[in-house]
Amino acid sequence: MKIKKPLVSVLMTIYNHEKYLNNSIRSILNQSYKKWELVAIDNGSTDKSRSILKKFKDKRVKKKFLKINIGRTNCLNYGLNFCKGKYIAILDSDDVAKKNRIKSQLNWLEKNQNTWMVASNYNLVKENKKFIKKIKNSETFSKNPRSLLYKNIIAHSTVMYRKKLIGLIGKYPKKYLYAQDYAFYLKVFKKFNIKTLESSLVDIREPHKNSETFRRSKSRLITLEEIKLLIWSFKNFNLFLKEKIFLSYSLLKKICKLI
Repeated sequence: MKIKKPLVSVLMTIYNHEKYLNNSIRSILNQSYKKWELVAIDNGSTDKSRSILKKFKDKRVKKKFLKINIGRTNCLNYGLNFCKGKYIAILDSDDVAKKNRIKSQLNWLEKNQNTWMVASNYNLVKENKKFIKKIKNSETFSKNPRSLLYKNIIAHSTVMYRKKLIGLIGKYPKKYLYAQDYAFYLKVFKKFNIKTLESSLVDIREPHKNSETFRRSKSRLITLEEIKLLIWSFKNFNLFLKEKIFLSYSLLKKICKLI
């Protein structure tokens, strides 16, 4: 009997990424695993991103166009409504997935039913795709998974998780405009297992003028949200003494940064 392959939904939110969008979408079209859908949400782009997205005729590319920008968190949650797959993978519209990205993560989740979310290492690249360095988050995570409690060591574009998670823990927390991914990971980690694969499965661009990180970098928002999440970890996890010290130190550093 032929084994039915599961559908993987790749969720991509788009805002003014005309320089990168074509390569990002094509990296999904070129995946070695073919049973996927790309849920691509244009979040009110004012550049040529909308017209670039419209040019893709593959029926697996599900296109949605918002008239105005509703924010990253709201856009992610909106996109989740259209994801029909057993698994949901994230790819930002300025990043590029390696050919075996979906297959590698899908295989892990299918074989390890006690793992609910899987991430990977990645290559950090410049705007022009020039390699900068390999980020080996798997080493940190394998040595001490609970380091996630005081530092975000997972890149959102490397994440794949079981769709059932949304029904169990909810979507991305609306009160976080920047750190919604980290807030989501902590909710997952509180109840379920997370794994980071050693393979570098995505090329991720360093912050550039059209990236969310760059746009928020000059505001206090990033630091404020990081403080909120450190406090959340204090309240929601049973911490060892060493973890309390690390969290307290991290919290103090963030507060001093605001002063």
